[in-house]
Amino acid sequence: MVNSTTHTSADITMNGEKLADVTSFKYLDATLSKDGTITAVRIRIAMATTAMARRSRL
Repeated sequence: MVNSTTHTSADITMNGEKLADVTSFKYLDATLSKDGTITAVRIRIAMATTAMARRSRL
């Protein structure tokens, strides 16, 4: 997988065999996608925003 906002591909071979091109993969419990988005980061930001909005003023 090439992480890019443009439609780029890479031909990667290992031991003479071409590796499969994937559109997303999971790394350290975060799903990274080919278009450059990281779903877990957006979800965590939304959760933090909600938690901060619920806090009362100190």
